[in-house]
Amino acid sequence: MIIGTITLIMMLLGGGGFSFDVFHDAAKDVIADKQIVSQIKAVTKSADKEMKAWGKDVKKISKEFAEMNRNYDLTEAEMNAYLKGVDTRRDAFQDKLIKLRFQARNLVSREQWEAMYAKTE
Repeated sequence: MIIGTITLIMMLLGGGGFSFDVFHDAAKDVIADKQIVSQIKAVTKSADKEMKAWGKDVKKISKEFAEMNRNYDLTEAEMNAYLKGVDTRRDAFQDKLIKLRFQARNLVSREQWEAMYAKTE
């Protein structure tokens, strides 16, 4: 739920200083198996990388859209085509984060997952 909310905020606002390291830190406190903690860290690093890349992409999209919008002769079809491309990029980002979320979840038990989230609140 938290990852979904953060993803939505990033998609809508395009940035912020959030890091998934909080989940790695929580995993260190909750999970005894250091190999699992290491795998959680790899997932959180991947998620942070994706968030950073998406933030850059959102800035680029905003700039491109502003430039397109200035063009008086821009057609509705051109704008729709551009926005479909943006949707495709957003969907790819969302799919990556969802896969990472389930990758992390599949490493731990329900009790560990809930304890990790309790540590981040």
